[in-house]
Amino acid sequence: MDTSDDGNITRRRRRKHSAEFKAGVVSACRKPGVSIAAVALANRLNANLLRRWVVTAEQGRGMKQIE
Repeated sequence: MDTSDDGNITRRRRRKHSAEFKAGVVSACRKPGVSIAAVALANRLNANLLRRWVVTAEQGRGMKQIE
């Protein structure tokens, strides 16, 4: 059985989000009755990543430091 590929692997690149985008989705998460998972799904983000952004914002660090 040959498990080698033909070399046509496309790698996904890490997306970079602007500080304004991060601030907007974090702000959306802070609204009453809104779940982080729902905001993440609506913005095509991983919920764990968004949770990290929310925690970082709550700790008072700037959105540019979030990576």
